[in-house]
Amino acid sequence: MMKLTLISVLICLLLASLLVFTQSTSLRPAIQKLVNSIAKTNVVMGSAVGEAGTRPAQWDEYISLTKAATSKELIELTDNANGVVRCYAFQALANRKDKNIFNILLSHLNDTARIETLFGCIGGTIMVGDYFVDVVTPGLVDPESQKLNDAEKSVLDSILLFDKHLNLVAKSQVLNKLSPLKKFYQRVREITVSENTPEAILALAKYKNKNDVSIIARFLKDESLQFWGIQAAREFHDKAFYPKLVQVFENEWNKEKYDYPLWRVLYQALAKYPKEKTSELFDRTIQSTDEFRRNTLGVYLLVALNRYPDTEFASIKSRIKLAEPYLEEYSFEMERD
Repeated sequence: MMKLTLISVLICLLLASLLVFTQSTSLRPAIQKLVNSIAKTNVVMGSAVGEAGTRPAQWDEYISLTKAATSKELIELTDNANGVVRCYAFQALANRKDKNIFNILLSHLNDTARIETLFGCIGGTIMVGDYFVDVVTPGLVDPESQKLNDAEKSVLDSILLFDKHLNLVAKSQVLNKLSPLKKFYQRVREITVSENTPEAILALAKYKNKNDVSIIARFLKDESLQFWGIQAAREFHDKAFYPKLVQVFENEWNKEKYDYPLWRVLYQALAKYPKEKTSELFDRTIQSTDEFRRNTLGVYLLVALNRYPDTEFASIKSRIKLAEPYLEEYSFEMERD
């Protein structure tokens, strides 16, 4: 009897999986065929992929879907069992400027299923909810895209900021752009202290509130959070952070491998502290006998001194001589945020 029950359960599970794959009976056969093909490839692709910029068959299937499916079918497909199908269906609706896209977007902010993506040579993974947000705001899908009006964008940002159950990367993007308004302070502080969103420390630092010094100091002491702590210290350069920044410099200087993003923000944070000790650290950089170190770190140092100029560092800046190949890198770094 137990064996028969087990077999019955396995059969039911198999049938259920088949039903999920072929799901909706309201789709026309031609649309269902496109959906099945998209789900089988199971990667969201752009119009050109790989080094040669080849047009993938997956993109052709998506274009066929956008042309053949009705808006009603596309709306139904935003709830498809396959995440890639959900993303492509929503993208097609957004391109049509369908009146339902905002409500559909809000209903999928808890959609944390991960899908694979491939745009050009860049592959990765993203949560479906984040992809939906990217479709209607400047992001991965289209850096220039903005398919929400101001009121809708405001509602979306508020939900991402205040809903404690949302774990989308889009929340971090809201925090990065957030103005330090009083009405947001307590929520930003709560996210920083209680939620697993290290980027929130940057939004908190913008308030330059003395009550937050201990929080930023904790980030600086924790190696797993140190990168964020240094950025916060760059934004809010309280004297309490300086000894730890010097210590981080010394620790990193003695390592064989370079943490390039950390060095980049560390020089900028230190440039906010025009002290004799800072000058010594900067001078050590440009006098290094290691040519690679002198040039690589020299790029970051020159960027820092140009972004945060101070008379204390004028002579050091004038003595930075980068080798020709590093000048282009310097120009690139100056263009970055």
